[in-house]
Amino acid sequence: MSMNNEKKAKSKLSALLGQRKFRYGAYATILTVVVIAVVILLNVVLGAIETNWALGIDVTAINATDFDDATYEILKGVTEDVRVYTVYQTSTATASRVQVDSVLEKYHALNNHVILGSIDPVKEPTRINKLAGDTNLSEGAVIVTNADETRVKLINRSDYSYSQTFANNTYSIFDLESKMTSALVYVTSTATPRVFFLAGHGEYDRETNFRYLTSGLQQRNYDVATLNLLTDDVTLASGDTVVITNPSRDLDDSEYETLRDWLMDGGRLLVAFDYTVDTSILPNFNRLLDYYQLSFGDGVINENESATGNYVSYGTLYLRPNMDAEHQITSSMAETRQLIIPQVRPINEVAVPESGFLYTKLLTTSNGAVVVNSDSTSTPGTQTVAMSAVRYDNNDGSKDIRIILLGSNYLMLDTQLLYSTDNIYFTINAFDWLVNSDSTVKITSKYAADSVLRIPDATTAWVLAAIVVVAIPLIVLVVGIVVWIKRRRL
Repeated sequence: MSMNNEKKAKSKLSALLGQRKFRYGAYATILTVVVIAVVILLNVVLGAIETNWALGIDVTAINATDFDDATYEILKGVTEDVRVYTVYQTSTATASRVQVDSVLEKYHALNNHVILGSIDPVKEPTRINKLAGDTNLSEGAVIVTNADETRVKLINRSDYSYSQTFANNTYSIFDLESKMTSALVYVTSTATPRVFFLAGHGEYDRETNFRYLTSGLQQRNYDVATLNLLTDDVTLASGDTVVITNPSRDLDDSEYETLRDWLMDGGRLLVAFDYTVDTSILPNFNRLLDYYQLSFGDGVINENESATGNYVSYGTLYLRPNMDAEHQITSSMAETRQLIIPQVRPINEVAVPESGFLYTKLLTTSNGAVVVNSDSTSTPGTQTVAMSAVRYDNNDGSKDIRIILLGSNYLMLDTQLLYSTDNIYFTINAFDWLVNSDSTVKITSKYAADSVLRIPDATTAWVLAAIVVVAIPLIVLVVGIVVWIKRRRL
């Protein structure tokens, strides 16, 4: 009896397995399992490739992980461990965190010395305080440090993710790569170029008037500060750069001697006087420059009206100067000439060059420009807008004496010109030349326009609504019914 039941069961099972519907269902199930397994395996393999060899494809609007060549070169030179910590709560799972993590993971994939980690600000505040000190870090901040934590660079979220408006268009700026690469250079370097804006003589205030320039220099791994020679406990060293902008009071004798001795020992000096500066009340400033046969003229440059390529439509006081095609500062810009410099003071010719010095006219006018004073106009001729002077020390490059004179502050001041011209790039190049250092970083920020889809009229709105709300769902429904009917017939 039991054998008969067993035979019947086998017979029913054979009949079931032999049914067409079962065969199709079994094949479909097996195929589904295989496809799922392949997808999982492919996901694991591609994840491993991206993590270890940085071969992922960036499809984001701003190409967040499409690194600049400078980043690749700098990463090749990182030979010691660098620890990178993101500041996020464990529960945070936002799109911005995914973007930040993807950028940092690529750094690790390109160089295993870049070691990643995360610190929860709620659970580990003491650990953050140890690295950040008194600096308040928001969620999304990045902390970069060398292995023994003696050099630390803090990157707040607002430092790399922000919005800016240009010409009525708002752009989302994502600047993590430049900040991160600069931080790598900083924590792996033994020294960082120092730039001091001189204060105490009525100069332009750095924090008020040169914020954009300061940010650009810091991004390129400069230490930027304000210096009052009478009150600050700072010793200038060879290789440091001092910036002097539009003083209205003179140096006292001790300040003059400090700057003179430092400059002779390998100082770097950038001086920008516009036409409003009364040099007759600045004898010590004049003496400092005159020691190297450098000086500013009086008046304001007025370009020749026929030299239309050397000024813009605002008028002949708004210069578009010629650039020296050979000098390190201007050679990369000489073809574009997108500088606009208004109300420029002339720089005097070097009558008797100082022995051992090389003088270069970096920016000049046409040969028909004139200098206009309150009571006179000069003979037409080429006027100098910016000049460099250098005396190389063949035994020690840090002892080079390097000086730049600018006849205007508009190459540095926080005005619309910094956003609409190449003025800031000229100035950044000038600082790079002054410090003569390979520890600066230049990486372009990534940005995308914040676009809003605007429907022009009500008719278009109703047509789009009919397509999206009615037509597309109907098509999906019909296709689904057809597929269902076909499967019922199997």
